[in-house]
Amino acid sequence: MTTTRFLKLFAVIAVFSFIGARVQARPEYLKIFASDPYSRPELRTQCTVCHLNPDGGGERNEFGKAFTRTGLQVTPELRKQFPDRFLTEPGGQSEKPPVKFVEGSDSEAIVELNGKRYVINTREKTVKEFEAAPVKEGVVASNPQQGDKQVERPDVYRPVDVRVINLPSALPIPKGSLWTDFTHRFPLGDPTDAPSLFGLDTFAVPSFGFIYGLTDRIQIGAYRAPTFVDRPIELYAGAMVLSEQEGDPFSLMARVGVEGRDNFQRNFTTSIEFAFARSITRNAQVYFVPTISLGDRPFSGDPTRNLPGEDAFALGIGGALNIRPSVALLAEANYRLNTVARYPDYRNGIHRPVFGFGIQKASASRRHAFSLVFTNGPGTTFSQRSMTNGLLFGNDGFQGLTIGFNLTRRLF
Repeated sequence: MTTTRFLKLFAVIAVFSFIGARVQARPEYLKIFASDPYSRPELRTQCTVCHLNPDGGGERNEFGKAFTRTGLQVTPELRKQFPDRFLTEPGGQSEKPPVKFVEGSDSEAIVELNGKRYVINTREKTVKEFEAAPVKEGVVASNPQQGDKQVERPDVYRPVDVRVINLPSALPIPKGSLWTDFTHRFPLGDPTDAPSLFGLDTFAVPSFGFIYGLTDRIQIGAYRAPTFVDRPIELYAGAMVLSEQEGDPFSLMARVGVEGRDNFQRNFTTSIEFAFARSITRNAQVYFVPTISLGDRPFSGDPTRNLPGEDAFALGIGGALNIRPSVALLAEANYRLNTVARYPDYRNGIHRPVFGFGIQKASASRRHAFSLVFTNGPGTTFSQRSMTNGLLFGNDGFQGLTIGFNLTRRLF
C-alpha cells in the first residue's frame, strides 16, 4: 500500500470513528429516564438530567455517570442516590401505579403495587405475580422481556450483533426471538476513492438471513449470498454450550452449517465452528473461532459449475471495545491453516488472513445494530468468510481492503 493511499484510508476511518464517538443519542437515553414512573415530570425533556451542557452532549454530570454505570437502566438504588431526579411516589400528583410494558409483546405489562410486581395479560385477561428467574451469585436481574432469561451480569460484555465483522459473536438468541442478519460488501471498491463515494460506487455483494431461537440455548438459521460468490444458501443450527451471563467463565456457541451453491443445488460444504467469547470487563470482549469446512471450494464465478472439494481449517480471532455505551470498535482476522485450502495456484490465491476492522452503533433498546466495516474478504458464510479477495483476482493485503456494512435487527 502506498503512503498516500494509507493516509487517505486512515483519514476516512478517523472521520467515521469521530462521528461514531460523537453520536451520543442522548434523546434515546432521555426517553429511558422519562419512561420511569418515578422520574420528575419537569425533567423528562431536559438534557441537564445527564449532562453539564444544557444542550446535551459533552461531559456528563454525576447522575449521567451513575446512569451509565447501571447499564443505562433506572434502578431503585439510582433513585435513592438522586432524589432530586426522582419522586418518592410514582407519577407525581398522579395516583397511577408504575407500569412497564413488556418489549416485544402487545398484550403484557408489569405493574408495581405495594412493593410487588404483577404481570397483566390483556389478551388472556390474567393477573399473575411476577417472579424473576433464579440467578447465580453475582448475577443481577434485568428488565423482563418476553422469552428472555432474566439475568444480566454487570461485568459481562453485551454484544448486539450476531457478528463481529464476519466472525460470530456468540450472541445469545432468546427463545422465540427472530433476528435478521444482513451484510453488504463492495469487494471491488476503493475506500480511499472519494469520487466513487469511498468505494460504494461499485459492485456489491449483499447477503441476507434469519436466525430463530428454538430455546434459550438452541437456534436455527438460514442465509443466502448472491451470484457474485456463487449464490450459496446456508442452513445451520447452533447451541449455546456455555454462557458468561449465567456465570460460566466464557461463552461458547457451537454451530453446524451446510452450504449449497446455485441455490442449494450443488457443491455442498459442511462446516463446524466453535465460537468462544470472553469478556474483559463490561466494555470489551475477545473472540476465538476455529472452523472446519468439509468439501470447501473457491469462488468460481459460475454457480452452475461443479468443482472438486477440499477440506479447510480456519482459525479466527477478534475483539470488540466499547468507546461509548452504544458505540464499539471492532477488529478481527481469520486465516486458513492448511495450504491446500488456500488454493495457491488458483487465480491469485489466499496469501494472508481475511482481516477487518470497523465501528458499530447500537440502538438504545439494543435490538438494532449497524456496523461500518473494512475488510479484504467478500464472503460471509461459514466457509467463505476465510476467503480473501485473492480468489477474485484481487489483492488480499491492505490494498485489498474494501468498505462494507452489517445490519442486525431483532424483529421480535
